[in-house]
Amino acid sequence: MSIVSWCHWLQNTAWATGIRQSDILFPLIEGSHILALSLSVGLIVMFDLRLLRWAFRTEAVSKIMHQVMAWALPGFSIMFVTGLLLFFAQPEKVYTNNYFRVKMLLLVLLGINALVYQVKFYPAMAEWDMSDTIPAGARTTAVLSLVFWTVVIACGRLTAYEL
Repeated sequence: MSIVSWCHWLQNTAWATGIRQSDILFPLIEGSHILALSLSVGLIVMFDLRLLRWAFRTEAVSKIMHQVMAWALPGFSIMFVTGLLLFFAQPEKVYTNNYFRVKMLLLVLLGINALVYQVKFYPAMAEWDMSDTIPAGARTTAVLSLVFWTVVIACGRLTAYEL
């Protein structure tokens, strides 16, 4: 069974049809997805701006990170679950959309980018936490994060407009 065939089967299940045709459920899921995106990505942007020294210069990077992640991770979890529900409502249409595929690729790259930061730069953060000199690699992860999230959001909106 191909992925498109599986998506076709999933799209025609009773619960996927129920989500898609609901006057309340689909808009509630979509609205929750957008609100969770705003929470999660908005806070990640704040952290990225601190890494680039474009904002919050007087605050320690570690302080910003711990405050941001306390809210960004639950926001990302909600965004993930609601994103899956949105996909399950229209999997065949969504999977065959090129904007969706770009979005998924970039989400994988964002995960790798975050992993690189956590493994390579987070353990040594105490050494440069309040410094004027933030490692170039940490700044690169921030730039990549900002660019990738911008394109993910644009692709998400373009996917919705194409359905």
